[in-house]
Amino acid sequence: MKNTIEKITSIPGVRGAAVITKDGLLIDKVFYDNESSEVVGAMVAQISREMENSLGKATDEIPILATIYSSNGEIVFLSQSDFIIAVLCEKKTNIGVITIKIKDIAVELKEQLKK
Repeated sequence: MKNTIEKITSIPGVRGAAVITKDGLLIDKVFYDNESSEVVGAMVAQISREMENSLGKATDEIPILATIYSSNGEIVFLSQSDFIIAVLCEKKTNIGVITIKIKDIAVELKEQLKK
């Protein structure tokens, strides 16, 4: 799983990526700052739950994709039915590339979690 996550961390400006349970527990991560990973995981899971309560549950066919912008950087996350992928980025990171890559990685992770 770590090899799959590392594919997105090779993009310039990405400071870390994690696969998270819907409850906010880290399944696997590649972060340059280990303290950030747990905070990001918990925060993204909470936001994902709130979005699902408002918009409906994420499914594999229709995942929830969101970007959180701040003055320090951005968090892009994709919430599937079973897991969440979160990517912590610098402000100047190409979010379009992140979005494409995160969707590809979700397909790979879904297959890995089935095994």
